[in-house]
Amino acid sequence: MENVFIVKSSAVFDGIQEKPYEAAILVRNGKIEKILSDETLEKEMEKGVPVHDYGNKMIMPSFVDAHTHMFTGAISASDYVCDTLGECKSEEECVQMILKFANNHKELKRIRGTGWFVGNWNDAPLPSKKSLDEAIPDRPVYLQCADSHSMWLNSKALEEAAIRPDETLENGVIETDEKGELTGMLIEPAAFEPAMRKYMEFSKEELLGIHRNFQEVLAQNGIAVVSEMFADDYSKDTYQRYNIIKEMDERGELNTQVFVYTELFGHTEFEPFFQMKEHFNSNHFHIAGVKGFIDGVTETYTGLLLEPYTDKPETCGENLPLWPQGRMQEEIIAANQAGIQVRLHCIADGSVRMALDMYEKAKEMTGRTDMRNTIEHIENIHPDDIGRFAELDVIPSMQPYHVTLSNGDKILRIGAQRCRYEWPIRSILEKGGKIAIGTDYPVVTLNPFQTIYAALTRCKENGEEVCQNPWETLSLPTVLKAYTANAAWVYHAEEHMGTMEAGKDADFIVLDKNLFEIKPEEILNTRVIANYFEGRLVWSESSKEA
Repeated sequence: MENVFIVKSSAVFDGIQEKPYEAAILVRNGKIEKILSDETLEKEMEKGVPVHDYGNKMIMPSFVDAHTHMFTGAISASDYVCDTLGECKSEEECVQMILKFANNHKELKRIRGTGWFVGNWNDAPLPSKKSLDEAIPDRPVYLQCADSHSMWLNSKALEEAAIRPDETLENGVIETDEKGELTGMLIEPAAFEPAMRKYMEFSKEELLGIHRNFQEVLAQNGIAVVSEMFADDYSKDTYQRYNIIKEMDERGELNTQVFVYTELFGHTEFEPFFQMKEHFNSNHFHIAGVKGFIDGVTETYTGLLLEPYTDKPETCGENLPLWPQGRMQEEIIAANQAGIQVRLHCIADGSVRMALDMYEKAKEMTGRTDMRNTIEHIENIHPDDIGRFAELDVIPSMQPYHVTLSNGDKILRIGAQRCRYEWPIRSILEKGGKIAIGTDYPVVTLNPFQTIYAALTRCKENGEEVCQNPWETLSLPTVLKAYTANAAWVYHAEEHMGTMEAGKDADFIVLDKNLFEIKPEEILNTRVIANYFEGRLVWSESSKEA
């Protein structure tokens, strides 16, 4: 059955122009057919085509989040996880919050939480299992740090996940005290991988419920594209987890496009990648490329700096890079040669330079300029490297809300001079870089309006500045394009999404406010009142519209 309708508004931001304009858009069978003139609009209406007139409400392309962790994010958005630990200002407060959650969820055999962040604890030391053991001694407790680079466990969880103090790791730290006993802190993915497997362990029916709920959360936030950026391996467990999403897609249960980035490190032959890509070939679930982590985070001294840490001058970063540079270089070249896009996690100026150098070598060796390789995060950079993104066709994939998560903490680690180049989003843009914006959810909120506000102001929601370089703000049209069209470019999906123009998927949202006519602080209270995915109304604030 043909699905044809028109949406119109006095404020359509198409993702191409610099500001909204009055327009009517003809949608046919999930695609934008044309932007209508007054004359053609009248003709279509005479044919009986229904019109959804949104008055002065702003219509824009759906958000394309350039960087998320879909699987942990879906769990974080569920009732199985306490996701409010980011509000805590101390270890003690965090323990009390997770204890309250545990007491309210007697049915859970594991207690999971996310969002705690030592940067919010007034430079307090990392927490230990002792406080958790005192509060919850009888059930395993797994608490994921907001930055997703550490986990904090109690003794029951350490036992269940079989964490040993003498384990040999290629990278990461299983922290022990002066007696050689486990403290409960696991730093970097290699260290907490067994714990993460327990954190992610649910029955198939539970996972279906988790992901169905998450599709609703995404729809309410106006998000049409998410990714999985944890660099999953090619194991049976990964196949089982991904199969759930593929099955949902085949039943028509996905209201988003999902792009997955699997493991780069350890591979120069990519047969497992292509086997997985073929197996999961469906309309909305895509194996898109490979991912690697060069460093961790500066909060735990696992960010790779060019010069020593200000508050720990004996190191430029501990146990770094997380994978040998020579092997990384070979793997990046091999991936690009095979036509596979590479995305690299780089927090600090040392890892950013290393990634740029390796991408430059890969471009030289392969001759390919179509890869759209990315560097993720870029929390600080050496000024000499700012222009290299444009020169090398490397995309800076950045998350503006991260500056508020850090809450000024980085100055303690790297000092005022280097903080002049923290989250240098505008500087890279002015040198020709094609910025793509995302959230890194569940590291920070999925709410796109908080991300937009952070990009416009570099302030917390209360208006407080939280960075050393407030001039790195962006204009509103720049932010919106980076959060739609540019992010679609990262996914090699710009022919189908990211802007509102003829021939593209009818993925667009209606907002209760015109973002171009309100103050930045009012953006925080903006709501999505309708969300169309491939021409289907998948979310509406009003039952009348539905």
